[in-house]
Amino acid sequence: MKRVLVTGGAGYIGSACTEYLLDRDYEVVVFDSLVTGHEDAVDKRAEFVKGNLADRELIIDVVKNGNFDGIMHFAAFSLVGESMTDPGKYFRNNLGAGINLLDGAVAGNVKSFVFSSTCATYGEPTQIPIPESEKQLPINAYGESKLMFEKALKWYKEIFGLNYAALRYFNAAGASKQFGEDHYPETHLIPLVLQVAQGKRDSIKIFGDDYPTPDGTCIRDYIHILDLAQAHMLALDVKESGHYNLGTGNGLSVKEIIDVSRKVTGHAIPADIEPRRAGDPPRLIGCADRAKEVLGWKPEFENAHDIISSAWSWVQKFPNGYDK
Repeated sequence: MKRVLVTGGAGYIGSACTEYLLDRDYEVVVFDSLVTGHEDAVDKRAEFVKGNLADRELIIDVVKNGNFDGIMHFAAFSLVGESMTDPGKYFRNNLGAGINLLDGAVAGNVKSFVFSSTCATYGEPTQIPIPESEKQLPINAYGESKLMFEKALKWYKEIFGLNYAALRYFNAAGASKQFGEDHYPETHLIPLVLQVAQGKRDSIKIFGDDYPTPDGTCIRDYIHILDLAQAHMLALDVKESGHYNLGTGNGLSVKEIIDVSRKVTGHAIPADIEPRRAGDPPRLIGCADRAKEVLGWKPEFENAHDIISSAWSWVQKFPNGYDK
């Protein structure tokens, strides 16, 4: 049995990955500050340690004495807009506090580190689908903070032999049976659309319908969180350290997401066209050939209906999210 530390395991993706590991007989310890996570999102089968990665002594002690085979690192601030008004918050947490975790991994002789990275490290890509060879030119402090941590990982591999996989993924979506998406504030398209179906919003806003795409709206690559969880589990055994894209290679437009949500929920979901937002590229689609070839990753949920249906099922079970 492998023993894994999951930082940020009370968050959206971390909770689903914890569940996925436990279902496959891994032993999991969740470390989370609950600043943005939810205690009810921590799988009851996992050991839970409440703490902040900024507490250097605590995290080093937890890892040093935890006898962990691997670490999955999800804990991060991730609001792009906020990162451009308070960049220091992102560099202190996503990079500085993350270094404490890396030092803990060295102290605890952990040999496998899986990092939840992002396609935001690419900035505005020149190729679609985006390959790992694309230049790393972030256009916001969030993406820069993730890229800086990736660079730190390379040096910890070089100096201490810490094997790692930095998984750059695109738009996480969907839900598992137990855990789903509950952010405050909510900024992601699918949960916002479903809030209209719930009656919590009058309509969904479409920011621009004049992009050079088939229906005029932005296209993004949506990946089910259970497919992300599969990739993270496979990456624990990575022999080839480096970065890996996680994407379907197929994009869905804003209008396509809304149309499928109407079919899934049976709700009209009114939509209002608003002006474009600054910095929204027309297409963001990832090429995940390397993850499939090296990690053996095989996504199972590659259509909008499956992804949105899982999210809608979770929303119906938990209409107010984790707020009891």
